[in-house]
Amino acid sequence: MTEHLPRSAVARISFRSGTAAEVERFAAEHYAATSVRDVPGGRGFELGHETLAAPGFSLSEMWLSLGLDALVDPVDEHYVVDHVRAGRMLWETEAFGTLRLGPGDIAVMPPSGRFHDRVEEADLDVAALDARIVAELAEQVHGVPAERFRLTGLLPVSPGHARDWDRTVVHVRDRLLGNPMLVESPILLDAALRMLVGAFLVTFPSTVLTDAARRNRTSVAAPPARVTRETVEYLRTHAGSPVGPLDLVRMTGVPARDAAAGLRRAGADPAAVLWRSRLDGARRDLVAGDPVLIPDLVDRVAARWGFARPDRFRITYTREYGETPERTARR
Repeated sequence: MTEHLPRSAVARISFRSGTAAEVERFAAEHYAATSVRDVPGGRGFELGHETLAAPGFSLSEMWLSLGLDALVDPVDEHYVVDHVRAGRMLWETEAFGTLRLGPGDIAVMPPSGRFHDRVEEADLDVAALDARIVAELAEQVHGVPAERFRLTGLLPVSPGHARDWDRTVVHVRDRLLGNPMLVESPILLDAALRMLVGAFLVTFPSTVLTDAARRNRTSVAAPPARVTRETVEYLRTHAGSPVGPLDLVRMTGVPARDAAAGLRRAGADPAAVLWRSRLDGARRDLVAGDPVLIPDLVDRVAARWGFARPDRFRITYTREYGETPERTARR
């Protein structure tokens, strides 16, 4: 069953079944072709899956009663990250060897080669990222050609990176996708996707990290003054829409990571330019808005311009303009 949240690009997908054929159909539709086998001893199972799906990614909570034994085809259209909250999993993979996962462990499902998946009674958090978008952002941000991007391991590079990944997933799921008002904002949905992909690219071993040492040794110069001016103007005039790495690549001709560093060297931090332009845009909307709608108006304007936390937006707005957003809206 699929039900759409009102006026948004986010869908809520609920699934529950104890039938192997239904589980196989669900897995094939959302992950990869899967063959579920009978668990030794005749034990049955029930699989539950609650998903929030947005353009480019989905975040799920999955639980499994008793056990599951399955053969899974390569998950080649998505990078799927499992976080074991409870229970045990055993992956026997063709390309990455055998992995035993328990409570607290985080791993990417093998993107190449079939694997044998044995799951005991388990609760999982599952994040799925569009593989094409991950490769594109690896190129746009880090300069690694999309066709060369690949994972070189399935486990986080360190416990600290694993914790940061988990915090990012929880933030996007609970604070952004869990708020019906925020999921109406294209800016915030785009930011959520890039936040997850950015965390993925630094958390799991890949060709991005392989090239990191070489890239870090290369100093980044400020772009020519003309390029800086044109980029700043572009960011200001497009602040009301999602602006991502590809925009910086097109404006500067270098990977977004280098473009941002160069612009900061020139005194034009792109994040700061967007932040200020969006705050000014929110002020214009508040002046033009209907004061009868306060305080709902303030929350919606904040979300419209990419401010996910209305409380922080109010504090920042008051500091910058010397009055509360509510006072501005009552003029």
